Amino acid sequence: MTLRARAIIASGIAVVVLVVMGLIVVVQFAITAAGSYALQEALSPAADASASLSLAQANASGSLTDYVLFERERSLTDYRESIAQADLLLDQLSTALGDSDVPELDALLGEATARQQEWLAADAEPTVVAMQAGQRAKAARVTNSKAAWTAYEAMTQASSDLGKSVNRIRDDVAGLVESFTRFLGLTLAVIGVLVFLGLGALMLGMHRWVIAPLRHVRGDMQQAARVAGHEAPIRPVGPPELRDVSTDAEHLRRSLVAEIDEARAAREGLAQDAPLVTAMQAELGATGTVSVPGVVVAGLCQSAEGVMAGDWWDQVIRPDGTLAIVVADVSGHGPEASVTALRVRSILRSTLLAGLPLEQCVQMATESCVHDAHFVTGLILQVDPVGGTVSWLNAGHHPAILVTHDKESSLCEPTGPLISSLGGSWTVRSYYFRPGDVVVAFTDGLVESRNAEGDELESSMVSQLIRGLDSPVRENPEELITRLLAQVRHRAADWRRDDVTLVAVSRPR
Repeated sequence: MTLRARAIIASGIAVVVLVVMGLIVVVQFAITAAGSYALQEALSPAADASASLSLAQANASGSLTDYVLFERERSLTDYRESIAQADLLLDQLSTALGDSDVPELDALLGEATARQQEWLAADAEPTVVAMQAGQRAKAARVTNSKAAWTAYEAMTQASSDLGKSVNRIRDDVAGLVESFTRFLGLTLAVIGVLVFLGLGALMLGMHRWVIAPLRHVRGDMQQAARVAGHEAPIRPVGPPELRDVSTDAEHLRRSLVAEIDEARAAREGLAQDAPLVTAMQAELGATGTVSVPGVVVAGLCQSAEGVMAGDWWDQVIRPDGTLAIVVADVSGHGPEASVTALRVRSILRSTLLAGLPLEQCVQMATESCVHDAHFVTGLILQVDPVGGTVSWLNAGHHPAILVTHDKESSLCEPTGPLISSLGGSWTVRSYYFRPGDVVVAFTDGLVESRNAEGDELESSMVSQLIRGLDSPVRENPEELITRLLAQVRHRAADWRRDDVTLVAVSRPR
């Protein structure tokens, strides 16, 4: 199963589980909350009304007794107002309990209403009629009779039962909401545990299916890089995607080994059949190791045809402590171009080591080419870390690119003609060269490469690529030229059409 399929299945299962649990909680909450809120909204006024009903009935009984004892009309009025209030409360209870849809309460309300009517018929109404007829003794007998007391007790008991039931059911609803709250908390806790377990499973799966296989492939690649001849194989491991990556890396290793074998055979054949050419190439490739505090240099030279290149670069320490760097390109290829390159290189190296001015060094190299069919383009950079400058003499060469620490760029434009039998004169120019700055020089093989559309690279795009690198990369010349060369080669559709020499000089901070 592919890593993508595993991730999709695991994510799908997690999403389905969480969605189902979420829907259960939401639906349960909606049903419970809606019913609970509606019932509480109906029962809250019913509870108040039932409590007031018992009080109104008691007031009616007390006012009736006072009326019989003292014959005060005010007591009769209070009785009638209390009964009217009790009737009104029964109507309010009927409306409120009708919205609650609780049969038990409907039955108790009916019982309370009937018991009040029985008390009125057995006690209140006959007593009032007797009092209004002037029969006080009869009224006293009626209101104190066993039937009247029985009817009153039944009425108050029915009202009390109604109030207790309303309060009980309201408490039950509150308990139901509290129970649901606990259920909701438990559900959220379960979801949290599932999410935690899911994250743990995801991390375990990532380690097992991605990190561990990547470490394995990385270990094989490091082993292949360390072993002489790069013979250590890179084994495919992990899910299909990573197996494909490791398989591609193994194909790349095999191709690299094959190319190394071919190059080794070619060099061995060249060393056997043409030792002079090999010696000339070795001499051109010897740049020497120099060290100037505060300056770091790296460079490379790649030949387009065989092992004989017309490009070279060199570095020497001048008597004044400055560092001179030469990048040059001889027209044409092959042994004749290499002879010209060796002569010009030797003259420039010796004159620079002698401390002669840059103009005089180039002049002497030009005089040596008076009978040559080839010409040379060259750039001499003189870095002075103490004075914080870089001076240059450009003899018809591609401009070097200076990029400052804040990504401003300048060009070391030509300051005279190329080195040839035609001669000429040259000048020297300077830029500030501060910590964090870098100068990149190159031959035309770098910028004349074409992409799939046939467009050349040009110096402006090289400058853009350099400025696009992070500061730590720009201040590391070796990493800079590696990154720059990789990007240019990736763009080029005709890479090996000319020799390429690339040199970077930086002042790290």
